[in-house]
Amino acid sequence: MAENTYKETPKEKKPNDGQVAKGLGFFRNLLNGSFLSKEKSADLLPFLLFLAFVAVLLIANTYYAEKKVREIERMRAEVTELRTIYISNKAELMYLSNQSEIARRLRDQGFVESTVPPRVLDPRAERRNFFLGLIPAGKRN
Repeated sequence: MAENTYKETPKEKKPNDGQVAKGLGFFRNLLNGSFLSKEKSADLLPFLLFLAFVAVLLIANTYYAEKKVREIERMRAEVTELRTIYISNKAELMYLSNQSEIARRLRDQGFVESTVPPRVLDPRAERRNFFLGLIPAGKRN
């Protein structure tokens, strides 16, 4: 009979080791470009180009959106500043249009505020008699 020999038992692989090695193999093939030499890669080339195009569009869209956000923030600050200027100018105009302020500023130029109250003119009284309008008001009696 044959002589008994010692048989080595194969080492048990851990389930995680196989997955890591398989994943590393995929990335290694992807980085060195060997996946392009396979037969199925020619069929996948239009899809890969489409994915690359979509990735470029997404990156461009992100840059565009960030640019718009910066522009909106700049305009928001500008609107706040312009609103502040508007409110201060409006308050100054209201102060300068007060009767007392106008009288004080015109006093320097020689104008004096009237102390006589205004008189209401009644145009109907003058239409009654044309000749009464020719006579001064103090001599009508």
